[in-house]
Amino acid sequence: MNQLTQLLQNDTIKNPSDPFMRHYYLMSLSTLYHLDFLVASIDDQNELIDYFFNISYWQFYDLCLLANVVNMIHVERITPYIFDILKQYATNNMPTASVETVSKILINALETSIIQKKDDFTRYLLDKIKKYKFNTDDFKFQTWLLFWTGVFENNNNKVRHAYSIATYLHQNITLKNFDKFLTITQTPSPFFEDTKKDTPKS
Repeated sequence: MNQLTQLLQNDTIKNPSDPFMRHYYLMSLSTLYHLDFLVASIDDQNELIDYFFNISYWQFYDLCLLANVVNMIHVERITPYIFDILKQYATNNMPTASVETVSKILINALETSIIQKKDDFTRYLLDKIKKYKFNTDDFKFQTWLLFWTGVFENNNNKVRHAYSIATYLHQNITLKNFDKFLTITQTPSPFFEDTKKDTPKS
């Protein structure tokens, strides 16, 4: 991943007027940062925020870009754009591909807000997803939603249930990502705390 990111950075230097190449580099950088839950430099964040600021109607490319970089931006800075996307979702019939990308944005934004301990934003997203009955037929989305809800609420039963669903559906990558989050954040395993009372956040 480091080598790919370096190659893309070199390409952006050779083609400074190509915004798509630059975005491709920033997406690869975001993937690299996600390995350790890091945020981007202020300059890189500003560059992305400036791009998102000029969007009046979120199209597929814009949604894909946000989905792939949301984890390396401070939550306060992406909040207005999440609001815009949810408003667009609620008032327009989005193509299936766009809805799938919005799903990725929401799941990644939930993770980011939990990592950055922005409880108000996490609570807002969970409320909106529930209100809109968002993507109720997408088992992968619902599994991740259950996992993040359980993590946010300190509810081990929900976390274990998410593991059970992912196991039943043979979502091995999802299971590995669950494990990775719990390990990196040093979150106690939900499988060894059966006697602990699960108490949702107020």
